[in-house]
Amino acid sequence: MKILILIFITTLLVVGLFWTKPETHAELQSLSPSIVEVEIIKEIEIQPIVKVTGKLEPARKASLHFQVSGQINERFVEAGQKVNKNIKMLSINADDFVDTVEESKALLEIRRSTIERDIRLLELIKKERALQEDEVKRLEQLGQNSLSSKSNYDQALQALYRQQAEEARLNHSLGLARSELKVEQAKLNIAKRNLARTKLISPFSGTVNAVYAEVGDYVSPGQAAVEIIQLNELDLNLEINGRAASKLKLGQEITITTNNGNKLGRVLALALDPSPETNTHTMRIRLASDGLFSGQLAVANIPGDFYEKANVIPISSILYEGGSAYIFEIIGNNVFKKKIRLVDRYNDLQIIEGIAPGTSIVARDVSNLMDGQLIISN
Repeated sequence: MKILILIFITTLLVVGLFWTKPETHAELQSLSPSIVEVEIIKEIEIQPIVKVTGKLEPARKASLHFQVSGQINERFVEAGQKVNKNIKMLSINADDFVDTVEESKALLEIRRSTIERDIRLLELIKKERALQEDEVKRLEQLGQNSLSSKSNYDQALQALYRQQAEEARLNHSLGLARSELKVEQAKLNIAKRNLARTKLISPFSGTVNAVYAEVGDYVSPGQAAVEIIQLNELDLNLEINGRAASKLKLGQEITITTNNGNKLGRVLALALDPSPETNTHTMRIRLASDGLFSGQLAVANIPGDFYEKANVIPISSILYEGGSAYIFEIIGNNVFKKKIRLVDRYNDLQIIEGIAPGTSIVARDVSNLMDGQLIISN
């Protein structure tokens, strides 16, 4: 009985609450006007700058190695040391190379002596041959009627043939010896060059960046021994797009920005054909190293297209939505979203198309605006 009474009371309370519930009405409230900053679209002359970042590197850098094998016996430089051109930096034991030079000199001298001997013999055989020819002619004039005359003539003619054969042999030997002399001279030249190659010489004035060989090490051709760099000038190597590359030429001055300020560099190299992998053009800008150092980041300010009449707006006034760009045009006390086409950028300015100069637009904070919204100009 008590339970039924409780259920009855609860039911009455629920019905009473439902009956006395206040009615609700959804009311649409209009957005309050937004305070906006106004910008007027300007038409100006402008040349955008393409900023490309790279790392400064030594103007010249060479990894040096010996062209002959051997054991290091002297080390004349250390990393960080400044050197002039043609300074000796490392050397290898040259005893075997000295012996090779001396051997080549001796063989060359033997060949020269052989040639001189053959030249003297050839001169003598030519004289003998000339005398023998005269003897043969004399015997021919005497006649060959007697057996003794015939015998003397035959003997003279045979002696002439022998002398002619010897002359031909000496001529051949002399020609061969002269060719062999050239071979021996070439061997001597190579031996002298190899002897000179036992010393590693600086190819230009610069700074030793690294020494990879110690006294006692055995080095082979192609094995890096010393690295030398030139730091009085630095190079900025960059990858740029085709549009930027088309505006450049060799020798053109480019402003380089670092944390030390701005400096002028000049275009030293520019690839006209882009890389098939990246579709970019490589370029190198050289500048004086005053106050700069290798490895420092630098920005090249590369001039772009020149626009004689360009409509420009602040970057902050652009709304990016669905892959398109929009601005909010101010008409009266309302703003209206308008699609534009982006052409080029210069610092915080954007060159656009699709809206006339002199148009008033919202300058910033456009992401909070809606098409047709009421605004208050600041």
